[in-house]
Amino acid sequence: MTGPIRGFVTFVGLAVLACTLTACDSSVGGTPNPAPPQPTSPSTSAGQTDTPLAGISACATLDKALAGQGFPPGHPSAADPQHGCLASKPQFGTAGLDLQDGRNYKEAVYDPSKTSTGQVGNRNAVLERDIQGAEGCVVYMEVKPNSRATLTMGMYRSPIGEACKTIVPLAQAVDALLPPNS
Repeated sequence: MTGPIRGFVTFVGLAVLACTLTACDSSVGGTPNPAPPQPTSPSTSAGQTDTPLAGISACATLDKALAGQGFPPGHPSAADPQHGCLASKPQFGTAGLDLQDGRNYKEAVYDPSKTSTGQVGNRNAVLERDIQGAEGCVVYMEVKPNSRATLTMGMYRSPIGEACKTIVPLAQAVDALLPPNS
């Protein structure tokens, strides 16, 4: 395959993998288990709800975070259209955002040897590079009490390091649009 086509195919594989990983709970004997149902009623303890992301559109959030960067409006992801969004900029790459209540930000990490932990704003976060050999970068951010925002970035003609450099300011922009972690 040629470079641009290979990069696109690789990124699509990364996006599908990230969405697939976020749609499953843990594995037992190699068989994925369905994720637990989303909480339907909010908790009132300590003034927080179990569903801090309820009513927040992944596409509206991604579009605001990407404003001014030449990306067209995002569209719901095929893997999780209710919670995920993708936006592709020709000749550049694809950004994705999944907003999931009831999911811990550390659950979907595929290869801990390719991660670094830190913070985006006041949120705990994990940055993972090169998921299963695919070119791209993912940031998993905590949304308290037990939810997450997952960002993906794949670039068509750039090495993995460039995707990770690009995803950091995107994560900061998304952080500012999410409910505060208090």
